[in-house]
Amino acid sequence: MLTRRSLTLSRHQTPLDSAVVRREALEQRVQADQLLEQAEQRAQSIIRDAQDTAQTLRQHAAEEARAEVWRQAEGVLGAWQQQREAMWEAIIEHADGVLQRALQQLLGEVPDSARIQGVLRQLAACQRHDEAAVVHCHPDWLDRVSARLASTQDCQWSVRADPLLASDTLCLRSDQGSFVLGWQALERVVWPGENLTPH
Repeated sequence: MLTRRSLTLSRHQTPLDSAVVRREALEQRVQADQLLEQAEQRAQSIIRDAQDTAQTLRQHAAEEARAEVWRQAEGVLGAWQQQREAMWEAIIEHADGVLQRALQQLLGEVPDSARIQGVLRQLAACQRHDEAAVVHCHPDWLDRVSARLASTQDCQWSVRADPLLASDTLCLRSDQGSFVLGWQALERVVWPGENLTPH
């Protein structure tokens, strides 16, 4: 059975108003889409910049941390090196003092006969025994020097006392000149810059 119906429209509304999309609405939709796309691109750019900045900050922080660790390590190593050098200097200074005292004691205990022999041996290096020469010595050493020279074969040296000479010094005079040498001078050869003879 057929039924007939009728629709009453408002005076301000036509059938085409609801069926046709206006141009302004389309333009607004396009602009909105463009704005959304630009906003999304901008947001992505901000995110990338933030990530890059965060990565740079992390790298910088890591470098600073490593540099700080190295600075602290260098400080510790530097202090350790200074302590080590100071320790070795103290050891060397102590050993030097022990050696100097031992050498002083040994040289101080050398008898006069050995001292005379040592000085004569050095003078002999400057003058041959078979050449005439005069050995001058302190009167305290006269007998010992004479005995020592008498025991030397082919020695043409004679001995004279000279009270002006130091007690441990010999002076060899010949045509070649004078050679003066004392026990303290020999000590300085053994230990340069130090006077080890006890006073």
